[in-house]
Amino acid sequence: MLTVCSFWVLRPEEHPKAPDYLPMLRILQRSCDALGLQHVVLTDPHTAPLAIDAGMSAFATELPQPLMQACTEAHARWLETWTTTDTLFVGADAILLDDPDRHFPAEPDLCVTARRPRPLLDAINNGAMLVRRRAVDRAAALYRRVADRCGPVWRDDQKALVAELSPVPLTPGTHERAGLSVGFLPMARFNQTPLWPGDPCKGALLLHFKGKNAKRIMPLWAKRHGFG
Repeated sequence: MLTVCSFWVLRPEEHPKAPDYLPMLRILQRSCDALGLQHVVLTDPHTAPLAIDAGMSAFATELPQPLMQACTEAHARWLETWTTTDTLFVGADAILLDDPDRHFPAEPDLCVTARRPRPLLDAINNGAMLVRRRAVDRAAALYRRVADRCGPVWRDDQKALVAELSPVPLTPGTHERAGLSVGFLPMARFNQTPLWPGDPCKGALLLHFKGKNAKRIMPLWAKRHGFG
């Protein structure tokens, strides 16, 4: 069994021009419902009622004000609390197209998507991270270290994870890192971004509409492909 965990908190003071993630979360929820997957929004007590009113489950805990630190803290606290199923951390701007168990390798304790296309960006994108229940204690310790070292600047969450799992291999594969077997998977298929509303994204498991342009096409893609 697997639980899909997204992350969403309202931080208008820090990000006054942030997009409205609630419609995106509704799309993610519909994709999880279609697959029979449990979806939980990791959030704070202030934001949780909005998610619940929209028909979603919420895991609410007091979180730091900086968004990057709130995200990493939410991940750590979830793993420190939840031991019932495998956990798939995704972004609020994601759509699941198939059962993750049909795609993610079974052997690694932790799977991340690595080596983004442009070398100046972080070597790991945290839009898809799968933690196996059997390794939850060791993974919780890793994510606690990530949360403790995460700074307040945008992308500090990914930089903290990269620091803990370095060196990130240049090609996909499974390696021992931080007391875990870590599967470094390609962005294509496991954390893929559609290029236009009609992009079929053949073979993809998870779509991640990262970036302003991609977020604009998310509702168009969802409507065109049956998730609207």
